[in-house]
Amino acid sequence: MAISVARLRRIVTVEPVILLYMTALFLVTPAYQQLIISKICSEQYWPASAECKDLAAYPEAHQSVQRSSSMVILLYTSVLSVLSIPPAMLLGSWSDQRQRSDGGFRGSRRSLVLLLPCILSLASGGLLIAIAMVDQLGVLWMLMAAGLVGLSGGTSSLFLSSFSYLADLTASNEGVNRTLRMAVAEAMIFVGGTIGFLLGGYLEEQDWGMVIAFSSFCGCQLLSIVYILVWLRDPIIPARLTSSYGSINPSSEDDATPSILSHARRSLAVVFKERPDRGRFKLLLLIVCTFINNLVAVGETTISLLYLSYEPRNFSTQLYGIFHSIRMLLLGAVLLLVFPLLLKRVSEHTLAKVSALFRSAALFLMAFSTNTWMVFLVCVIGAPSGIGQAVVRSLSSAIVEEHEQGAMFSFSASVEALCILLAGLLFNGLYPLTLATVAGMPFVVMATLMLVVFILMQWISESPATHPRLLLSD
Repeated sequence: MAISVARLRRIVTVEPVILLYMTALFLVTPAYQQLIISKICSEQYWPASAECKDLAAYPEAHQSVQRSSSMVILLYTSVLSVLSIPPAMLLGSWSDQRQRSDGGFRGSRRSLVLLLPCILSLASGGLLIAIAMVDQLGVLWMLMAAGLVGLSGGTSSLFLSSFSYLADLTASNEGVNRTLRMAVAEAMIFVGGTIGFLLGGYLEEQDWGMVIAFSSFCGCQLLSIVYILVWLRDPIIPARLTSSYGSINPSSEDDATPSILSHARRSLAVVFKERPDRGRFKLLLLIVCTFINNLVAVGETTISLLYLSYEPRNFSTQLYGIFHSIRMLLLGAVLLLVFPLLLKRVSEHTLAKVSALFRSAALFLMAFSTNTWMVFLVCVIGAPSGIGQAVVRSLSSAIVEEHEQGAMFSFSASVEALCILLAGLLFNGLYPLTLATVAGMPFVVMATLMLVVFILMQWISESPATHPRLLLSD
């Protein structure tokens, strides 16, 4: 029985944590954006005014609230991003330190890093409940809620620890097995998005209000904390794969504990370290791909509700939730069901390039959508979009050594955290400027950026392979 539990713990690992965290995130995103719109309307007019009861019926008021909301969302994402960068830069390298165990080394800190964003997000959810319930708490209190999540690194810390954990777990199984595990974990983001948006739409339909949405957010964080403490165990890396361990960082607790700055320096050293087969060059290109993929993802999240609720689309929050639920469901289904089948016949690089092209086409369509069916067609065209980042993560982890996984993902997570700020500045800044002319211009910019990813992936695919990458056998 003990062996069965241990085996199950190697099969079901960080995926439920990603699922719960992303369910909570996608549940709370439209809720906090709607809370910002509601607070701003109340401050510009008053809560019981005709404008706030039916904002779409007053075009001038609607446009004014849209512009102000966009700026507050920009501040929210800026606070979240700036505060996320230091922990994202430090925690991965810190979690790379290991304890000696039977047959190898055990990464003793991956689970601790996973706990941090869950705990502080729970505190942030409590503050959001207070803001929604107390009229005297103005819209700028939202920045404190963002700050609490930012101090933990948020999704950056979650992803760096999760994908480092999977890299450790698959250390003795190079290649496609790691890619599939990464793809399943990546799919949990979209499955969580589906559940989160469906749950959010259901709560609005029942007219239970934003307080219930924020309470559900807290409940997901609490479940994640319990799961990590009760179930998750850090994997053991075989000693034969750690022969060079300690070349950049101490390998045991007997060594001197590095300072905070040394963790940041180590992350930089791992990324810019000279590697055979142009490994450093390819790793830097993959990090640029990660940067663009996340810049586009954050941009979509921050302006899609504003864009779709504006004329002529006039999406309600409920319809917005249905749209994103279908979109996330298709993204997750392609990663879980279609991607493993394609991987038997098509190389990872080719799939990543095709994914970038489909995502670019979907964004172009979104930019010029004028009615509901065109918006929902975006879901179908963009269904393969999630493949690209799963491949990028797998290729990146294959370039660095096993004891460098946390440091590499830490640097990538810092880049992802920076995307939150830059996406807010770029897309939330661009959206009000083009609102009266071409409201979909931010999506045109995103689509163009995805063409850049396609070019970079083509460049990477033409470089010498760092490790043999085999097609999945039957």
